[in-house]
Amino acid sequence: MIRDLLSVLVAFALLVSHAFADIRIVDGDTIVIDDLKIRLLEIDTPETYAPRCENEHVLGLKAKQRLIELFATRDTITVVEQGKDRYGRTLAYVYVGELNVGEQLLKEGLALPYRPGPKAKAERLAQWCRS
Repeated sequence: MIRDLLSVLVAFALLVSHAFADIRIVDGDTIVIDDLKIRLLEIDTPETYAPRCENEHVLGLKAKQRLIELFATRDTITVVEQGKDRYGRTLAYVYVGELNVGEQLLKEGLALPYRPGPKAKAERLAQWCRS
């Protein structure tokens, strides 16, 4: 109960402070709002930095471009923080208006559901790098 309340309060604080934020799209699943580096929860997109094959790079650029388009609406941005990852990035659900951008990328086939572990990573890579 307290954790849920904290999530709501964090989301409200981020909503208020980032209504007109500076947004940079790093790749299909990582963004920076002002100085806050955010990793979108529950999705994984192909890499654009050091991709393992050309097709992964192309698919990663498509996911990144779609995020740019979604944020270009300049609608209200809501960040629902769920913690930090091992790289210090904020793990969060991000909404543009009422649209969950991670879910949208999944629906459009630009992302895959995130599953941890080397086997899941290898499966995602095989899917992105098949010709």
